[in-house]
Amino acid sequence: MYPVRCNEAPMSEQVGSHYVRTHDYVAGSNKTRLSGPAPSYYDDDNLSLQEVIRPSSHDFQEGDFVPPGFFQVVNLENFVYRVRLSDWDYTWRRQAQAILPFLYLGPVSCLKDKVWLASEGFTLLLAIRNTRSAQARLVSGEKIGAEMGIEADSVDVMDNQELISAFSQIIRRINEHLISTEAAGGTSTAAGKKVLVFCESGNERSATVVIAYIMVMLNLNISLALHLVQQRRFCICIEEPLRQLLASFQSILQAKRDVQRAKQAMSNSNLAAPQMTVSRKRSIADRLDNEAMRTHDDTMGMDVDISMDINSDSLSDRRPLAPFQDR
Repeated sequence: MYPVRCNEAPMSEQVGSHYVRTHDYVAGSNKTRLSGPAPSYYDDDNLSLQEVIRPSSHDFQEGDFVPPGFFQVVNLENFVYRVRLSDWDYTWRRQAQAILPFLYLGPVSCLKDKVWLASEGFTLLLAIRNTRSAQARLVSGEKIGAEMGIEADSVDVMDNQELISAFSQIIRRINEHLISTEAAGGTSTAAGKKVLVFCESGNERSATVVIAYIMVMLNLNISLALHLVQQRRFCICIEEPLRQLLASFQSILQAKRDVQRAKQAMSNSNLAAPQMTVSRKRSIADRLDNEAMRTHDDTMGMDVDISMDINSDSLSDRRPLAPFQDR
């Protein structure tokens, strides 16, 4: 005996039902495919993107994020971000995407594709990993780098506090590699260099590092830097602790800019910095010495009594003021 199929009407069609239909329900669903630009986490800023974003200037002193002479050697066209509208497929999260012409972001699993690594011509594999993962050697590019002749490095952090402290080191490490001569056979500088930044998923720590790099090198704020990185790799996951970390880093960058502008203004000004003088209270002995040096025929015509003696009883006879009086 087969069960009887229930023909009960849905609640929205029942007489006297308080249910209000808000959506039309259909059998099955079509495959969702995202097209157009990736939405920003900071939509309330009303960002307007141009087709090409170029760094207008580098507001920081050489040595903080770039080695000396960096901009005389590196090709500035590598720091041009070209906004393009592209589709996103869910399977692409296992691949790496180019954020800048020389800077890629992806998961550690993309290192398994040796053919792809060779075709892209990477010269540095940079791992951003947790200290525990480093001890277990779970996230590393050293093995594949040794097999393919690619330089491999890693930055190990325990928590977000160590990560924000390592931002300057990581950004400088990438920029030093761009103008180094060890890669590409040592025959050219800043030519053919490509850096792959990765972590376990390519969506958290490594994405945060790439956003920080974009903020420094393209002089962008958090909102725009995150938006640009998310346009190329839609699956990044910057949760609230990492956003707070980037906000703190933005404050650090602003403080560095202010200091650099103040130094520039001082160097361009003809006014010397005023000398700071420290005042101190005069002791009784100093006062007595000054009183003793003055004479009755001074220029002010004032008579000064120098009969005061430090050993006199005048000081000892003074009674301290009481905090209250008895009635």
